[in-house]
Amino acid sequence: MDKKNTLKYPSLIGFFKSFTKLEAVYMTFVVVLAIGMAIFFPDLMLESTASPLLLFCSVCNVIANPLVETMNAKQFRGNFIIDIFLIEITYIILSLHLGWYTLMLSCIFFWIPIDIISFIQWSKHVDDDDDNVTVVKRLGWKKSIGLLIGCVVFCLIMGSIMSNMPGSQDSYLEAFATAMGMVNGTLLMLRYSEHWYAWVITTILYLAMDISAGAYGLLIDDIAMLVVTFYGIWKWFKYTKEHNTIQEKIDLRV
Repeated sequence: MDKKNTLKYPSLIGFFKSFTKLEAVYMTFVVVLAIGMAIFFPDLMLESTASPLLLFCSVCNVIANPLVETMNAKQFRGNFIIDIFLIEITYIILSLHLGWYTLMLSCIFFWIPIDIISFIQWSKHVDDDDDNVTVVKRLGWKKSIGLLIGCVVFCLIMGSIMSNMPGSQDSYLEAFATAMGMVNGTLLMLRYSEHWYAWVITTILYLAMDISAGAYGLLIDDIAMLVVTFYGIWKWFKYTKEHNTIQEKIDLRV
């Protein structure tokens, strides 16, 4: 079931062919809605719409985020490549112009490197029945709850440190969300289903921050990702149960 030590490359065509009608309709709806918001209500996507480049990057993010989450849900390792080019690079461009320096640094020094590592490692754990699917795992319920509590405590501490760094313009909530996102990325690299729980918290925090900032256009992105996140929890839970990849303790080896 788990083909180790052999680098396998995914098929993007095969991935899209695996879409159910419901998945295809959902993604089409998100794409059309995002483009429509950019055309008719660009001021709801960004505070400043003077730059077509920034608006383009914002639309790319709104479309790519739920697409990448759908790839995660379907255990498709090509998501890491898409994430680098359509999410991380566009976030860096937005951050440079809008002063989101903590986000920019996390993209450069955390997300891009971990995406590369994750792609390589996921490619070594391919399911026997489908080369586009990566073998994933999860902990038992008690271990999952303990891990989640530990992650929250870690992020509370890291959020305080990051928000009080010299020159930081991020609020504590933004710093906490950034730290929780990093926990999600690490658990995703390790192929643990528990990464979805960290991502639920992160997405809800982004939802709250976008509402408070009046960035209502970005709610498309937040809500679309939240829906896919719950879908991913169900998909990974089903896979780990059927393939008996439930572990008694966390294994930090990728």
